[in-house]
Amino acid sequence: MIGRRRLLVGAALGVAFGPPMAMAAPADKAALLAELMKLEVASWQFLKDTNVPAVKDYLADDALLIFGDGTYFTKAEYIKAMPDIRLDSFTIEPNADIVVWTPEVATVLYRITYASAMKNAKVSTMKALSSSTYVRRNGNWLSALYQETPVP
Repeated sequence: MIGRRRLLVGAALGVAFGPPMAMAAPADKAALLAELMKLEVASWQFLKDTNVPAVKDYLADDALLIFGDGTYFTKAEYIKAMPDIRLDSFTIEPNADIVVWTPEVATVLYRITYASAMKNAKVSTMKALSSSTYVRRNGNWLSALYQETPVP
C-alpha cells in the first residue's frame, strides 16, 4: 500500500513539475522548425542588407542578442549598431533542431559560420553553436533571445 501511494505521489509530481516539452509538443514539430528557421535565415540577411525596418518587426521589444565574442545588444542597441556591422557572408548548417517549451515559446538550435566586422575593422570568421528563442505574440513569432557559443 505504501509503495502504491509513493508511486501515485511521484506520478502526480512528475505531471505537475515534469519537463514542459513533453506537454507542449506541437502537432508538427518539423513544420515549426522550418517556419522558425526561415525567420532565422531572414534575420541574418536583414543584418547583411542593413534592413533596419525588417529587424524592428523581427525582434521582440524586450529582445537580447549575445554574440560569441561577448558583445550583447538590446533591440534598440542592435538597431543602432546595425549600420556599423558588416556581414560579408553566413552559412547555416542544415542540421538544425528545435525545443518547444510551450505552444508560445520555442528555441531553434543550429551551427553557423559567418564573416563579419565592425566598421573599418578587419573581417573575422566566427563558427558558432547558436540558439534563438522565439515567442509568439499576437499570432506572430518574434525573436526574444539570441545566443551563440564559438566552436573551433
